[in-house]
Amino acid sequence: MSMIPNKEILQAKIDARHHSRELIKAVFQATEHFPKQDPNQFASLLRKKVLAVSSFLAHGTVKHDKDEQKEDFLFVMSELRETLKLITIAHHLGYATDLEKSTVRHSIANLINSLDKLVISLGGFEQK
Repeated sequence: MSMIPNKEILQAKIDARHHSRELIKAVFQATEHFPKQDPNQFASLLRKKVLAVSSFLAHGTVKHDKDEQKEDFLFVMSELRETLKLITIAHHLGYATDLEKSTVRHSIANLINSLDKLVISLGGFEQK
């Protein structure tokens, strides 16, 4: 098997990174007006989560070791679940509007879909 990634894999990586940046944008826009004196620091937590997602996604997409990729992508999925939980709580507290919550959730869904396509294009993670 050649080490040259095919067009499908390259496109899947590009798409995943794009959706990761869109999620960052959605979270930063949503958290702009969160209370500055929030004892739970939801704005900071949400921003850190999506920046970690982007970082680990980038690391995972440049690695050739499948086990390392799997670890990075599983971490990304875990952080996305946390992001979803945090934006939901922030919405319940009245920090995020319906539209902001919806936009962040939509961005998370897009990133999960693109990550699924990437993992499939890489041959999945099942040992052959």
